[in-house]
Formats: sequence, structure tokens, C-alpha cells
Amino acid sequence: MNLFRYINLVLKELISIILIIAQTSIETVPPEIAKHNSVLNDSLRKGVEPVELLLDRSIHHKAMLNLKDNEKRGRPDILYHILLDVTSSPIYRSGYLKLYIHTIQDYVMEISNGLRPPRSYNRFESLMIQLFREGVVGDNLIKLNRMSFSELIRLLKTDKIIGFSRRGEFKRIHWIIDSVIRFKKPSFVIGGFPKGYFNEEIIRHFDSVYSISKLPLDSSTSVNRLLCGLEENENFFSAIYDA
Repeated sequence: MNLFRYINLVLKELISIILIIAQTSIETVPPEIAKHNSVLNDSLRKGVEPVELLLDRSIHHKAMLNLKDNEKRGRPDILYHILLDVTSSPIYRSGYLKLYIHTIQDYVMEISNGLRPPRSYNRFESLMIQLFREGVVGDNLIKLNRMSFSELIRLLKTDKIIGFSRRGEFKRIHWIIDSVIRFKKPSFVIGGFPKGYFNEEIIRHFDSVYSISKLPLDSSTSVNRLLCGLEENENFFSAIYDA
């Protein structure tokens, strides 16, 4: 067997990187605002029942104003960009990275390593509507289950959990990765919401919380910096690019 292929196989047995996008701002329209004009008009335009629509701040802003935690909700585009970035990355396509999406309403999407999300946002939106309606899309490419963040952590049995936040200790991304690469199943947690901070249930699971920029970063930028840092780590670089 080629030496690099052997290293690749051994590394996959030794290390499994988990990326969790937590409290992701994707959900269907709550029943309490389903009769608002902005929702009804959107329903007629798309031919979808009001409560099956994706809650979208750009369309349903007025309807959302009295919703609890409304500043964190109604941004499905955040997940759209993250899915495109992660599933295109070499570390994901090489099988070293597993992706889970925890939503703000405590659902969890398990993403298959074979997923290639649609490039069109409209097609992505239709895919998500199908997922919330049926619980699965494709041949188990994405599976949706009712699950809290705590339940997900217990299921994954991860041995190190790192959160990313502006409130964390500032460290270079390479330092963070080097400090956790010795663990067999480390998890990185990035918020999938536009404003605010993780809730207490999520925070209590973190072993450490780090900031990777002195300036605010959106979710997809944070994800991309993590992906690049992982791929540049010497433990992964040879296995990914020389195999």
C-alpha cells in the first residue's frame, strides 16, 4: 500500500473532527405568525403552506417583531453559505470532518459526506422545506431529528469541545487547532445566528471558548478560517494532498 494512503487511513481512525453549527437560524414559520400578511403573501407566491415556509427576516420582518429571540431568527441564508463552503472543502471531501447543524428550535441535521448542496438559493430553500416536512432528503443525505444540543453532545461522545465567540480568549486559529489535535474526537462549535451569544445550555458544554479575530466575523467567515486552519495543519496536509 502507498505510504501516504496508509497514513491517510490511520489518521482517519485516530482523529475525527466534528463541526457543529449551533442555534442555527433556520426554522419553519411559527403558527402564531402564520396569518400575518407578509407570510400569507409569501405562501401564495411560493405555493407552500404558511407553516411550511422557511422563516425569513428579509420577507417576514414585521411578522417577527414580537417573536422571542427574534434577533437570532429568520436567517436561513447563513446555513446556505456554510453548507456550500464546508461541502466544497478538501478536509470534508477527504472524510476527516463531520458536520452537524443544531437549529434554534432544537432540531439537528446530520449531514452526509456525500452531500453536494444546490448552488441556487431557491433550490436550497425547497430542499429545506422538504427536509422539515419529511425529515430526510435524498438517500439520507440530510437527516433531521428533534434533538437538543445536550442530547447531540451525548450522542457524539466527543472528548473536547471548543466554542468560537467574540467573548472568548483571543488566539490564532493554528494555536487552537494544535492544542486540540491530540484528542481523538474534538468538536468545534460555531454559532449559526446573526446576532447575540450562545444560550446557557450550550455554553456549559464548552471546555474552552476562543476568539479568532479582533473584529466581528460572520458565521461563514469563521467556518472558513477553521477549515483553512485544519487543512494547513501538518497532521492533515499530507494526508489530504499527498494521498
